[in-house]
Amino acid sequence: MGFSQQAGLSLLLAKHFNVESVTHSENQTYRFTIEQPASNAQIFAAFGNGYGGPLVITFELDKSQRIRNVALVNHVDTPGYVVNVLNQRLLDRINGKKITDAFVGGRDIDGVSGATLTVNGITEAVRKAAHEEAELHGLTIDTVTTSWCFKLSDAALTLLVLMVLFERKMPTVIRKYHIMLVGVLSVMVIGYWANIALSVASVSSLMLGYWTPPKQNPSLYILLLTVMLGILWLGKNLYCSQLCPFHHIQRWLHKLGKNNLPLAGWVNHYGAQVIGVLLWLALVLIFVTRNPAVASYEPFSMLFSLEGVGVQWYILPLALFGSFFIKDYWCRLFCPLGRGLNILVDQRQQARKWWRKHKKAGQPKPMRSQSGGH
Repeated sequence: MGFSQQAGLSLLLAKHFNVESVTHSENQTYRFTIEQPASNAQIFAAFGNGYGGPLVITFELDKSQRIRNVALVNHVDTPGYVVNVLNQRLLDRINGKKITDAFVGGRDIDGVSGATLTVNGITEAVRKAAHEEAELHGLTIDTVTTSWCFKLSDAALTLLVLMVLFERKMPTVIRKYHIMLVGVLSVMVIGYWANIALSVASVSSLMLGYWTPPKQNPSLYILLLTVMLGILWLGKNLYCSQLCPFHHIQRWLHKLGKNNLPLAGWVNHYGAQVIGVLLWLALVLIFVTRNPAVASYEPFSMLFSLEGVGVQWYILPLALFGSFFIKDYWCRLFCPLGRGLNILVDQRQQARKWWRKHKKAGQPKPMRSQSGGH
């Protein structure tokens, strides 16, 4: 149902420019004609893949084949990152560029801190449409070979996941301060530096096929691999217990508050079911609309990118305030990602028990030894 409801580029452009129809060029993939009463206008539009999903970028060309009027037509990326990019006027930096430019963030276009993948998605869309037009005119294109970008933040994340995976192998001195070191690294690296805190929206974007190139963001795949190793190999939810930066912030606030209000028995009993319902509703909305951002009520992007939208402005203060009084307030009562990961851990444990029982049932029973007289 969600797939069938997706509009093509022509319909998205017609809605954006408020015209009855937009005609797609037969000879080019990214050129369109806006049919207007006075005169028709030529525009260029393409998809690019951001952190949470595709973005649609459109632009025009002036007489000197330079890019003008760059606009974000539609997106399903994480709202906080998009707001951050727009506030820092990334689109204005693309205006005036030649269609032969490389369009690479951090090289010929200044990047935006904390929203690298959203920047890459926007520049990717512009690059595809601009370079197609340049090839049509026989121009020499400034191409850049994408190489592995293993930054210092990726190295720091690798150190963090090794500390988590091989905690028992570490020297006693380090293990004594393990939770403190992991907490600081989690908040600084995953939260603010790499800015890749996982959420239902980010995981769902991968399930929908919105994969970012590993070369551009190895940290995301290092983190995902660690989470899966924890579930399949160790049978633990390592992300919620050790890697989630929001978990550690809640833990610190709870220590500052020096309060530990007990939850009522019925809250503990029905809490997991309520979170399960929230997770189910979020996934239904995401997969029907094919838009990971539509059900993104988790406050992580707002806290770590310092940009938020909609209900996040209300949820974040409540989550932080509740942490002063109730241990792991958000994690225990509201977090859908944590519930989903715990379900996977439970399924892994059940599968392991079934396999052991099946394997034991298939083994031949040992024969009783017959005792003889002497």
